[in-house]
Parts: sequence; structure tokens; C-alpha cells
Amino acid sequence: MPPPSHTAFSGHHLPFVGFTYTSSCVLSDRSCLRLTAGPPSMDLDASIQRTLEDSLATEAYERRIRRLEQEKLELSRKLQESTQTVQALQYSTVDGPITASKDLEIKSLKEEIEKLKKQVTDSDHLEQQLEEASTARRELDDASRQIKAFEKQVRTLKQEREDLNKELAESSDRLKSQAKELKDAHSQRKLAMQEFSEMNERLTDLHSQKQKLARQLRDKEEEMEVVMQKVESLRQELRRTERLKKELEVQAEAAAAEASKDRKLREKSEQYSKELESEVEGLKQKQVGRSPAVSYIEYQQEITKLKADLEKKSVFYEEELSKREIMHANEIKSLKKELRDAESQQLALKKEIMILKDKLEKTRRESQSEREEFETEFKQKYEREKILLTEENKKLSNELDKLTAMFERLSMNNRQLEEEMRDLADKKESVAHWEAQITEIIQWVSDEKDARGYLQALASKMTEELEALRNSSLGARATDMPWKMRRFAKLDMSARLELQSALDAEIRAKQAIQDELNKVKASCISTECKLQESEKKNLELLTDIERLKKETEELRSEKANRGRCIDSVENFTLSNTPSRDEDTKSHLHSRSRSPSTASETEPIEVMDHPPRSIHTPTMKTAYIGSGLPALKPKAHQFVVKSFNTPTKCNQCTSLMVGLIRQGCTCEVCGFSCHVTCADKAPAVCPIPPEQTKGPLGIDPQKGIGTAYEGHVRVPKPAGVKKGWQRALAVICDFKLFLYDIAEGKASQPSVIVSQVIDMRDEEFSVSSVLASDVIHANRKDIPCIFRVTASQLSASSNKCSILILADGENEKSKWVGVLNELHRILKKNKLKDRSVYVPKEAYDSTLPLIKTTQSAAIIDHERIALGNEEGLFVVHVTKDEIIRVGDNKKVHQIELIPSEQLIAVISGRNRHVRLFPMAALDGRETEFYKLAETKGCQSIVSGHVRHGAFTCLCVAMKRQVLCYELNQSKTRHKKIKEIQVQGNVQWMSVFSDRLCVGYQSGFLKYPLHGEGSPYSLLHPDDHTLSFISQQPTDAICAVEISNKEYLLCFSSVGVYVDCQGRRSRQQELMWPATPSSCCYNAPYLSVYSENAIDIFDVNSMEWIQTIPLKKVRPLNTEGSLNLLGLETIRLIYFKNKMAEGDELVVPETSDNSRKQMVRNINNKRRYSFRVPEEERMQQRREMLRDPEMRNKLISNPTNFNHIAHMGPGDGIQILKDLPMNLRPQESRTVFSGSVSIPSITKSRTEPGRSMSASSGLAARSSAQNGSALRREFSGGSYGAKRQPMASPSDGSLSSGGLDQGSDAPTRDYEREDSDSPRHSTASNSSNLSSPPSPVSPHKTKSLSLESSDHVSWDS
Repeated sequence: MPPPSHTAFSGHHLPFVGFTYTSSCVLSDRSCLRLTAGPPSMDLDASIQRTLEDSLATEAYERRIRRLEQEKLELSRKLQESTQTVQALQYSTVDGPITASKDLEIKSLKEEIEKLKKQVTDSDHLEQQLEEASTARRELDDASRQIKAFEKQVRTLKQEREDLNKELAESSDRLKSQAKELKDAHSQRKLAMQEFSEMNERLTDLHSQKQKLARQLRDKEEEMEVVMQKVESLRQELRRTERLKKELEVQAEAAAAEASKDRKLREKSEQYSKELESEVEGLKQKQVGRSPAVSYIEYQQEITKLKADLEKKSVFYEEELSKREIMHANEIKSLKKELRDAESQQLALKKEIMILKDKLEKTRRESQSEREEFETEFKQKYEREKILLTEENKKLSNELDKLTAMFERLSMNNRQLEEEMRDLADKKESVAHWEAQITEIIQWVSDEKDARGYLQALASKMTEELEALRNSSLGARATDMPWKMRRFAKLDMSARLELQSALDAEIRAKQAIQDELNKVKASCISTECKLQESEKKNLELLTDIERLKKETEELRSEKANRGRCIDSVENFTLSNTPSRDEDTKSHLHSRSRSPSTASETEPIEVMDHPPRSIHTPTMKTAYIGSGLPALKPKAHQFVVKSFNTPTKCNQCTSLMVGLIRQGCTCEVCGFSCHVTCADKAPAVCPIPPEQTKGPLGIDPQKGIGTAYEGHVRVPKPAGVKKGWQRALAVICDFKLFLYDIAEGKASQPSVIVSQVIDMRDEEFSVSSVLASDVIHANRKDIPCIFRVTASQLSASSNKCSILILADGENEKSKWVGVLNELHRILKKNKLKDRSVYVPKEAYDSTLPLIKTTQSAAIIDHERIALGNEEGLFVVHVTKDEIIRVGDNKKVHQIELIPSEQLIAVISGRNRHVRLFPMAALDGRETEFYKLAETKGCQSIVSGHVRHGAFTCLCVAMKRQVLCYELNQSKTRHKKIKEIQVQGNVQWMSVFSDRLCVGYQSGFLKYPLHGEGSPYSLLHPDDHTLSFISQQPTDAICAVEISNKEYLLCFSSVGVYVDCQGRRSRQQELMWPATPSSCCYNAPYLSVYSENAIDIFDVNSMEWIQTIPLKKVRPLNTEGSLNLLGLETIRLIYFKNKMAEGDELVVPETSDNSRKQMVRNINNKRRYSFRVPEEERMQQRREMLRDPEMRNKLISNPTNFNHIAHMGPGDGIQILKDLPMNLRPQESRTVFSGSVSIPSITKSRTEPGRSMSASSGLAARSSAQNGSALRREFSGGSYGAKRQPMASPSDGSLSSGGLDQGSDAPTRDYEREDSDSPRHSTASNSSNLSSPPSPVSPHKTKSLSLESSDHVSWDS
């Protein structure tokens, strides 16, 4: 019977595997078990037994050797005797005849000789054996010696082991004792620390007593001063009384003189009266005859009248005299009394002063003696304890060092042994693995050889049998031949099939090995790339370190040369007046150092504005506390001051930017400088006039200083057509500052910066203009106009220019020369660009929802939540899909709460807070939760409380804040607290279990869990912060820099305070312009104003970037999404260059987009933003009309590899095997062309949507539609961790869409089947397929489309 046809499965060719067992083999279980299980004492017993057996064997050998030597002696004797007899017999044969008996003897002797010969040979053998035995004996002796030596070694080792055990026990005892000592030492140290703390407390008490005594001293001194003042006042009163006394004496003398005059007058009047009487009598006598009665009566009347008058006058004068004398006497008495009282008071005061002085001296002496005694005692105690502790520490440290050294040695030995064991195990495993693989491969090859040999033998046997059958059955029937032939053909086919299957298996094995090798190579390449990147980073870090070292050295050298002024940049010094230098009338005030220059005729005085200057005693030096100001002070008396116009620092020549408190000024000499430059200012006050004006220029290393300044004109906001307005331009700190000046001759520039252009910008350039550039300008002005160009000035285009009109052509050439020269120096010195944000348009501005957007939030890297007048919408920026959430109108604010899977919004006319679940963002119909108590709320904020135990939602309503705990109940919220605020809530946030609330001129922190009183972040006792409460300013935001420091941002200034509300930094953050709002994204603070966004680093307090976008409003708290309110309202995304990866994928946008918002037919909440079909057809027609565009659409074949010729029906099966119905999740992953998604790493490029030109007409039109790419990223590829995706160089995507969720199958498919006919048949496809592998064989059969599920075409 012939063998069966399927011999490959019979098992006859398989090798048999046997197992052997040997007792003495190392690999056997018994010996291993004996070696592992037997204790070391058993090994010693075995060795002793072996030595005993060897000693017995040697004794037996010695006995045998002695016996053999005796036999040898006997044999040698017998030999000699036999030889003698033989010789005698020979001699006798010569002499006489031989008898028969002798013959017999001879025979016997011969036999004996033979026997003896045999014995001799045996003895030789025995001698050899003896020699061998002697050598063995020597070896045994050596072995016994070695055994003895080993035994000695074993004994010594045992002793050492015992010693080591003893040492170990001792060391453990020592360790325990040392641990106890350590504990004792720690307890002693604690006691010492307690004593030290007690002493500190006593010291503090003494200090407090000293301070109290000092205060009492001050109080007494003040009382002394008051008493002295009283004494001086009394002295002054004494002087006044003396003056009055003198005046009164003078008056008394005058009165006495008047009285003497009156007396004389009286005497004269009496004499006159007597004369008159005599005359009257004479007249009487004469007129006796003519009417004597009438005349006499008249005369009598006149006489009586005159007498009455005389009496009245005399009485009056006497009364006056008496009155004045009484008054004089009274005044003299009172003055004498006052003098006595004053003298008595003075004496009493002098006595009190003496007593107080004695008491003061006594108290001083007593306190000083007590303090000195206490200090000496404390010092002695401290030194004693210190010496004791240091000694104990030294002892303990020495012992610890010894123990640690021992422990390190033991641990090192253990580690080495473990590492050796691991290495050996790894090597064994790897060797066993490779041996197993090699044996398998060899087995496969041998099996194949055996199978081939067996088949050949079978075939030859069959042919022989057939030949024999042919020869034997010549007379057989003709019908048997076809059956035999068929049987032979079947056998031949079965053999071929078996060979083919064996070959296929071998090829598969080789392919698998090749795949593994390729994977290993790829991993090696990736590790090499990573190594190279890390080396590059290390080199960059080293260069940064060197640069920083250089900077520190430069800083040290500058500190050493503090007194010297900053020189101009590379001998590039310019005059302070860009206009006429001869005009002496217009000059800067030497103290103010204003940036306004002499281009105008009127002089500008900056410091003569006392109404707005705010003096606070924060910067005053030692001379302020003295009683009377010195005439020539040696140090400056600096006071923080607010300037009304742009002012330069006299020390560093930079502008003092800010709205208030820009710098400090010396009250004596008027030297003005930054707060930080006050320490570097010249120590002499007043400063010599030659030092007040330093040379202008910028330090190229630091970039600090003013290079040039002057008055220019800039276009009005409406454009050049409406005219030009005056402005002050200053080139300072490698920036161009522009300050607006109001109309009018006497008007001055305000401190608010209207525009800032940074010269560090890559696109910065300065150039003249042509008449075509400024159409509406006057022809005479064109030669005086120049243009400053920079990037980031507009969202629609990367560049934008500012036109500046100088006073003349010379002025223009000066400005252009200065700016170009400074830009060249800046490039030469390679000052680092410190910009953080790159503004990009987040979505197409033609979307109607953007125009009325009130707030926004970034949900993930592809979705934005927009709240506007219509409601809440979710925009998928890459899919161009829009989902409406809820039915509410006018969303004012959005707050994402991912920890609770909620989104909180303020919506509706009544401004209620509503809570939506995150599932609603996908368009699902879900319930929302309305907070009824929150009607008319202003803002909301959420945060974690109790280290993330629960989430708190705070709602601000005028002067009230409602706090809710978010939970998993039906309503999802629970009210926990109601907080009343001092003023209207202007800002709030949650800082580490506390709610920080900002109101006018203040910030308060309220506890969110538990009861507790709020505390202010502006301490009332800190007088340096009193200016905030004096001038009411709005609270914009607060920043928690650390647990111990906060930054409080007000509308006028930013202040750093500690956790108690006291000032932590002397320097303040200065705003270039009036801020409207602030956003914080650690560690950068974005301050929004009307014309720009200024970025500050809150840690270093540096103004690092200005984004000159006008009318920008932030839409979220981080400031990443903003609304630009120009002619076309745009949604702007600020990309952070310092962050790892992008928070949002920014698509390509255009202003000429014809997209429209279309509602989905099936779902009323879903919209799509796309170009209508008619517009698309029109675009196609326009493209097809252009032959150049048509040629560009069809690309040449790339990566074309000829594999095999296909017959007319070979490709039908492949087409049949293609999947007809796509799964829904795969239909979303459709690409219409090859797409390159850059890897998201630290240094990755912007993830845009780039398309190849070969993607065809449909791809072209769909690219304009904005919906060409439909990307589905794997689960967490763009989430919180931002795992890096494969770059296009790795061949991650090929033509046709690939599902990103299945990375490994696509890569395998692309690697294995890159040379398949499917890739080569389409000649006009520009795919990114990898070149064919040199190991992979050319397949002539039909291609298996295992990964065809991942391929789909856009419908």
C-alpha cells in the first residue's frame, strides 16, 4: 500500500524528545536539591569522610607496595640462582654427556625461567603501578595538606563569622544605645529649644519693656518740650509785661505832664479871671452913669457862667487825674503779681525738669544694666548649650557617618550582587530566547528539508513502482493508464501544495522577524532623535546659563560703577531738540526731565502742578524726623509723587510710565527718578547742575534709557483726510511711545500712552512714504512723513503701518535715522523677544453669532461655547458645526465647571443663573436648573473648597454674594451662605477656601465654609496704602501669587501686599493707559485698555508685551478669547507661546468667505456653517475656466512602483471585496486629500488644515467651504495630557481617509502593503505612502484588504 497523501500531518518526521537522569550532574534535580537543602555542616561532614577514605586507601596502597617489594627481592634472588644453575649446566654439557633426568630439569628450569620472566614483566607493571601510586600518594599528601589548609580556613572563617556576628550584635546594641542617645539628645535639644524659646520670649518681653520705656521716654521728652514751650511762652509774656510796664510809665509821665499843664492852665485861668474881675470892676465903675443895672446884670451872668465852667473843668481834670493814678497803680500791682507768679512757675518747672532728668538717667542706667546683665547671662547660657549641643552633634554625626558608611558598603555589595544576578538572569533569558528562536528556525528548516527529501524519495519510489507496473503489466487494459496518471498527478499536486505551504510558513516567519527588526530600528531611530533633541535642549540651556552668568557679571560691574551715568549707544548720542537747537526759550525744566522737547516755542514746566501731586511719607529719608530742617542736607528727602505729564527719570533717563505715583522727587533739590532708581541716585543733595542732565541714550545690554524725543503729528482717528493732530513721540527702552496732545498752544501731553510700538518685533521697519501711499495728505507734507511698520497691529493682516508727520525734512531724516540705527543695534545685541501671546482669529468673522457675543469659553481643543443675544451656542471650529444649548435668550456670562460636569450661565432679561449639564453641549435634550434667588445678578465664579471636597458657586448681586454648594442632588445645588459686602461687588474669585471680593478702593476675603470674620487685603495701619482709600478707585482684579503674597489691581495702580494686607514690595505696577479690565493666566497679567492690551509678568513686575489691538474686550477670565470691536467684529484667540500645546485648534479664515449658517433638517438644534450649493458650483465653474488652475489640480505620479501585470479580470475581485456601507464613526473620519497634522510637542507648529494640490476639484471647493477636513482624534490625544501625534514623516496618513483612532493597524497596513497594486494603479494620486521595503517579497496573488475598513471616500 502506498503511504497516505497528507504525509505532512502524519507526525513521522517529528523529532522525539527524551529525558535523562544523572545523579552527579549539576543540572539534575537531586544534586541541586542536595546542594540547596543541605546545610553547610553536611558539606563539612562529607569532606571529613572523603579525607578518611583517602587516608585508608593510602595505607592499603603502602601495604601492597611493601609486599610487592618483598616479592621483587625474592624473585631477583631466584633469578640469580637460576642463572647460576643455567651457566653451570652449560659448562657441564661441554664437559660431559646429558642424561634424561637433566633434560627434565632443564625443561622445568626453562619453564621456571619463563614464569620468572612473566613475573619480571609483572613486576615492571607493578613498578609502574608503584610509581603511579607514589605520585597518587604525593597528590594525596598535597590534597591532605590542602584539606588541612581549607579546614584551617574554614575554622578561621567560622571564627570570623562568629566575630562578625558578635560585631553585628554589638553594632545593633550600639545602634540601639545610639538611638536612645539620639532620642535623649533630641529631648535635650527640645528642652534647649524650649528654654531658648522661653529666653526668646523673655527677650521679647524685655524688648517690649524697653519699647515701653522708650515710649515713656519719648512721652516725657514730649512733655519736656511742652514745658519748655510753656516756659518760652511765659518768657515772652514777661517780655510783653515789661514792654507794657514801660509803655505805662511813659503814659504816666505823659499824664503827669498833662496834669502839670492843667495846673498851669488853671493858674493862668485864675489869673485871667482875676484880671477879668478887675476889668469888670473897672467897667462897672466907668459905666455907672449909663444903665448900670442892665450892664451889671449881664456882667454878673457872664462871670457866673465863667466860674461854673471853671469849676466843671477843675472837677473833671481832678477826677481824670485820680482815675489815671488809680489805674496806673493797679496795673503796676498786677504786673508785679504776674512777674512773681511767672518766676515761681519757672522755678517749679526747673525743679520738675531736674527731677525728670534724674529719673530718666536712673531708668536708663537701670535698664541698661539689667539688659547687659541679662544679655551676658543669656549669652553664657547659650554658648554653654551651644558647645554641649555641638559636641553631641559631632559625636552623633561621627557615629552616624560610620554607620552610614557601613550601611552604604553593605547596600553597595547587595546592589552589585543583585545587579549581577539580574544581568545574569537577563542574559540567560535572552540567550534562552534566542536559542529557542534559532532552534525553532533550524527545526523549521530541517523539517522542510526532511519533508522535501521524503517527498523526493516518495516521488522516486512512485516512479519506480510505476515503471515496474508498466513493465509487469504490459498486457493490462488500456483503461488503467488514465487512473494511474490521475493518481500520480494528485500525489504530485499534494507534494507541491505541501512545499508551497512550508515555503509560505518560512516566508511568514522571515517577514515577522523582519518586522520585529524594523520595529527595533524605528525605536532606535526615535530614541536617537529624542537624544539629539535633549542634547540640543541641554546646549540651549548651557548657552542660557552662560548668558545669564554674563548678565550677572555685567550687573555686578554696573553696581560697582553705580555713580557713573549710562553712556549713549555705541557713541550714538543725539541732541535733546529735534527742531531748532538755537531756540533758547523752549527748553525742558532741569528737574522734571519731561520728554516734551523744544520743538514748540512755549516753555513747559512739569512740576508746577501742586493740585494733583500726592505726597506720602513712604520714601522720606533720615532728615524728615528732625525738628528743624538743616540748611545743607547730605541725603535726599524723597517723596512719592504723581506727575501730570510724561516725565523721565533723572537717573536712568527712561520714562516714568503710569497714571499716578510714577516716581519719587526730592523735596529739597527736586531730583526725580523711579522708586527703584532712588537707591542709585547721587548721594549729594543738592545735585550739582552739571550732573542733573545726563546724556540721552539706550543701554544696549539692558535696553533701558531714552534715545530721542520730540513733537510730531499723527493722523486723526478718522484718517489723514480729516487732518493731523499733535503728539509727543519718545523713543525709550527700544519702544516708540506716542502721547496725544490736546488742541491749544498751552496744552500739554497727558500721562496716558496712546500707542506703543515695540522695536523687538520681527516685522518692525521704518521708511519714507510716496505720494501714492498718502493720497489725502498735503503735497508739501509728503517729504516730512515717514511710516513705522510692525506686526500684531491688526487681526486681518499681519502687518500695519503708522504714519508720522515730522516738523521738517531734517527732523524726518533724524527720526528715521535714529529708529533704523537703534533697530540695527537691537539686532546686533540680540535682545530676547519676551512676547508671550500671538493673536489669531479663532473663527470666521462672517459667522453672524460672533457680532453679538457677550462671553465665551473654550470647552476643548476643537469646541468653543459662545454666549450672545440669541442664546448659548457651541461652535466646532474644525467641523464647522454649531449646536444650540437650551432655549434661553441673551447669555451674559459662561462659567465651565468640569469637576461637576456642569456649565453655569447668566442669561435672560432678569439675569438669572442657570445650570446645564455638559451633555447638553453635544446637542442632547437635557434638563437645566434655574437658581430663582439670583434675579438681577452681576457675575458668577466657581472654585474648589476644602482641598477639592466640594465645588462652590458664588453669585454676586450688588452688595450681596450668594454661595451655593454643587452636588449630585436633583436640583444639583444647595445654598450654604449669604455674604454682605461693604460696597458694590466689582470683582470676585475663590482663593484657597476663601472668597476674595473686590469693591471700590478695597478687597476683602470671606471664609466659604464655617463661620469666620472677613479680613481686608489692605491693612488700615499701613499708611503707605492710605492713598487708595483717599482717592476712590475701582477694583479690577486680584492675583494670588503665592500663599503669602497678593497683587491687587486697581484702576490707577497695582499694589503687592502680603497675607495680612501690608505692603510686600516697594515697587508698584504702573498702567500705561487707563485699564478697562484685567485677565490672569499664570504668571501673566493682561491689562486691557482702549488702544492696546499690555502683558505684565507678575513675579518679575516686568512689562513684557503690548498687543496694539483697539477696542478689545475679553470674553473669558483667562483672556484667551477676545472680541475685537472694529468695522468687522472678530473673535480673537491669544495663543500662548510658552504653553505646551494649543488650547484651541485655530482654523484658516478669510474675509471673503461666502459661508452661511444652515439648520439641520433632522435636528433643530444643529446648524452647519458652509457655502451653499449654488455658490460652490459657481466657484467650480470659475476654476475650470482657468487652464492654469485646472493643470494644478492634476499632479504627476509619485512613488510609482511596478509590481505585476494584471489581467482583464484580476481587479474585479478587489473591487468586490471593498466595503460598501461605512460605519457611522468611520464616516466622520473622511479626508478628501492628504493631510499633514504636525506633532503636538513643545516646539510644534500651528495645527492648521493644510491640503495637497492633488486632492482634486472636490477637495478644492470643499477647502473653500471650510469643511474639507473631518478629523477624529483618539481618546486622549488632545486632552489634558496632550499626547504627541505622529508627524507626516512617519507616514501616519496616506491618500484616502484613515481613522486616527486605530494608529497601529494603519501603520502596519501602510508598511506591509505600500508596494501593492492598489497604490500603484492610481497614477495621478500624490499620496504620502512610504517606499517599498527591500525585504518584503513582491506578491503576485490578490492583495488581502485587511485594513480596508479604515479607508473610505468622501461622498
